Amino acid sequence: MKKIVPVFNDDRDKIITLAMVITSMFFIFIPALIVVLLFKEKINENSYQIAKAFLNFELLLFLISLVFVIPVIGWLLGFIVAPLLMIFNIIICVINLCAITKGTETKIPVPYEFI
Repeated sequence: MKKIVPVFNDDRDKIITLAMVITSMFFIFIPALIVVLLFKEKINENSYQIAKAFLNFELLLFLISLVFVIPVIGWLLGFIVAPLLMIFNIIICVINLCAITKGTETKIPVPYEFI
């Protein structure tokens, strides 16, 4: 579990980070990827670390969901596990959204770091 204490230099960093977390609930890893690739020089190091942690978390969920493409077994697992993964993603995003707005430590469950 990766723990990061959010420290923002200005409101722009906070808005970018919050927008990334909110849109990650719906668009999986795309918002975090955009922030990591396009906003690397425009946000502070702490916001960048949060974006990298979210990208790793969302990529892990995406890779797990690729199992559902396998015929029959993947489809059966998909009906059971896919809704659970979506609920888990939303719960983690909401918890971190609250932590970021309060300025407390964010906890992102990332066992592996891809980036």
